[in-house]
Amino acid sequence: MEIQSNLIFIVLSGLAIVSKYTSPNKLYRLFKLLPILLLIIWIAVFGDYQANLYTRAILTGLCFSLIGDFLLLFPNQFKSGLFSFLTGHVWYILGFLSGNWSFPLLSTLTITILALGMILQLYPSAGKLKIPVLVYITVITGMGISAFGRLDALQSFSALIGSMGASLFMISDGVLGWNKFKNPFNLAEGIILITYYSGQWMIFYSTL
Repeated sequence: MEIQSNLIFIVLSGLAIVSKYTSPNKLYRLFKLLPILLLIIWIAVFGDYQANLYTRAILTGLCFSLIGDFLLLFPNQFKSGLFSFLTGHVWYILGFLSGNWSFPLLSTLTITILALGMILQLYPSAGKLKIPVLVYITVITGMGISAFGRLDALQSFSALIGSMGASLFMISDGVLGWNKFKNPFNLAEGIILITYYSGQWMIFYSTL
């Protein structure tokens, strides 16, 4: 069942990526939501979310991600979509902080330096979205740090794959911000979606 679900997720993600370039106004609007919806259903059916705070927090974060995915299908809803993803990241932070956690000094310094570099690049060109972008980068930085803090404390496969997922999510958002506010390029959408779906899958898989 797990192998079949993973294959379905890969196929749906691939269809979303291909349709972004071939049918962005029709098929993409259908396929974009399906991979994350599959992960939500998977946890709801097979996950121990009722008794496990970590699983419950990740499930809630995925739900807000799905809402964000839907809102971002409409250009005039960018701020609402941004807020939904921000809320999802807060839930991921709560999940990563639940249980054992320790302060990851090297990871914190690395992620903070990268975040500051992104702020310096995007803030001047973000226009009316300067404050939302600043808040969003701050929150996703906290998400990454909290994921590596969980890894530092637990030293487990679950924590490792969760931190890898958080890293890919940060890369996805970084490329999205660069493409929107700094220097758009054709391959951006593919990179954003590949790292986004991979990151979300890894964060989801860390609950199993």
